[in-house]
Amino acid sequence: MKALASVAALLAATAESALAQAPQSLMPVYGITVTASGVTVRVPAGACARKSDFTVAVLKRDPQSMVLLAPKRPQGCGPVGPGHVELNYGLDEFGLKPGEAFVLANPLAAEP
Repeated sequence: MKALASVAALLAATAESALAQAPQSLMPVYGITVTASGVTVRVPAGACARKSDFTVAVLKRDPQSMVLLAPKRPQGCGPVGPGHVELNYGLDEFGLKPGEAFVLANPLAAEP
């Protein structure tokens, strides 16, 4: 938990508060696809359905960066509906170069 708190201090305010909580409180994602030009993240369907509803925090470090996706609203995205929403990001939005390794801080979960 101490290492997790150290990482949280380096991330953006919304992401920082999410990481400071227990790891299971981070928003789960249903999947992620990485290509040479971008990243697609599948998140639970609910009140947050647009990229603008989320904050992407990137912690640059060696040998790989850490990326966290968090809802901008402190209370989260409200009730989760069936299915998922796909959010498409360019690598530049993550501050990454093609082929650069990164770790996703969000836990992966099976879609219900």
